[in-house]
Amino acid sequence: MGRLPSLNTMSKKAFIEQLRLRLVSNDRWALRALLGIYKNQIADEQTRDATLECNGIGFTGPDAEILSSFARQYQRRGCLSPKQMAILHRRILAYARQIVQHGDTMRLESALSTHA
Repeated sequence: MGRLPSLNTMSKKAFIEQLRLRLVSNDRWALRALLGIYKNQIADEQTRDATLECNGIGFTGPDAEILSSFARQYQRRGCLSPKQMAILHRRILAYARQIVQHGDTMRLESALSTHA
């Protein structure tokens, strides 16, 4: 993929769509997003593999158990199976808006513009 415009030069919606393209097609982007969302879960949610607060941060109820387990496995082993990666690529798309809203926007813009 080529250079992507920043939030300053494109709408937030278009920026999120560019991020979604990376999340669905690039393992590294999907894994970094997984770990970022997992980190934003409150400690009790991480421990229980559940969504306990409706705060707009972290995994949704249906994703909490499986994506939390993926995050822990990746932290322990440094990899996910091909089947797990396929599931991650499908499910992580739902978190693109959260990544933009709660992430380091400047760092994200830089990464989107400089990495394929």
